[in-house]
Amino acid sequence: MSLLYRASSNLQFICVEKVTVVYPMRFTDSIDIVLATSFLQEFVEARRTAGLNSAPSCLWSPSPPPELEGAPAEALLANAGFVTFVIFPRHVEGKKLDRTVWSLSTFHAYVSYHVKCSEGFMHTRMRRRVESLIQALDRAKPNVENSKKTAQSRSFKRLSLNEARTNSKS
Repeated sequence: MSLLYRASSNLQFICVEKVTVVYPMRFTDSIDIVLATSFLQEFVEARRTAGLNSAPSCLWSPSPPPELEGAPAEALLANAGFVTFVIFPRHVEGKKLDRTVWSLSTFHAYVSYHVKCSEGFMHTRMRRRVESLIQALDRAKPNVENSKKTAQSRSFKRLSLNEARTNSKS
């Protein structure tokens, strides 16, 4: 079943066996490209779990799928690969139609949101890690004013090797 959606009119149905929806994933930031590629590969892997058997099949590829053969060159530009969903009539029957159309129309925004959230989470984790490493380094620094008490309760300042040499010559 193929869907044609027009905001000013009702949904129009054309009976076919399946509909293939392909998303070229484009991002401007190099970090977003890497995170999106990783996210999309995991997204495809998650589809293979037992609880998602009835979900539409999902494929990711770094190169354009054969369905886009003959498409304009600008449609084939995707720096984070291509995501393909195959929608069968069972995915749009009854009350599933609105949810399927909404999910497909907002898919790129969904991926972008999760990429930005992942980036923010990683930055927060890196900041915390750097702070903990700085604290560890601060604890490891020797105290310059480190003094020791003698048996007579007198204290003395620990001298460096150079200071000890100059004091012994005088």
